[in-house]
Amino acid sequence: MHIETIGNVVAWSGEFHRNFAAFIESSVAASDDERTKMLSGYIADHERQLAKTVSTFDHVESDNALGTWCTEFLNKQPLPDTSSKEEEWATLSAKQLMDRVRDIHEQLIALYSHLLSRCGATPAADMLEQLLDVEEHQLMLMTHSANRLEDI
Repeated sequence: MHIETIGNVVAWSGEFHRNFAAFIESSVAASDDERTKMLSGYIADHERQLAKTVSTFDHVESDNALGTWCTEFLNKQPLPDTSSKEEEWATLSAKQLMDRVRDIHEQLIALYSHLLSRCGATPAADMLEQLLDVEEHQLMLMTHSANRLEDI
């Protein structure tokens, strides 16, 4: 997907979360570790929920916010790299899986923060702030639940 506007970032983010949910489930399905499988299902559910939440931004935000150009800013803050091979993810422990997921979400948070810092007081800034809050909150929930799984 070619990203030029904040609207493209929102569309890409929703698609990213949908794809990431499917990737995690299919990658970890071959794992022998039951905790990792349980965690992968939980993470995939959160990713699908994030995809739905992010997709709503595309319908409720103004054209002013969604149409804001951001190509120049993306050159300085690249999109997260999720080019890992599926076989590699199947060998991860629950802790390693959560560390990878946390790292990818922190890359997304860095991207949204970077774009937000460049928007000033615009409708796009309000939308990016909401997107950033959703991403941070979901990461916090996933991390908390993963920690509770480790305690079991």
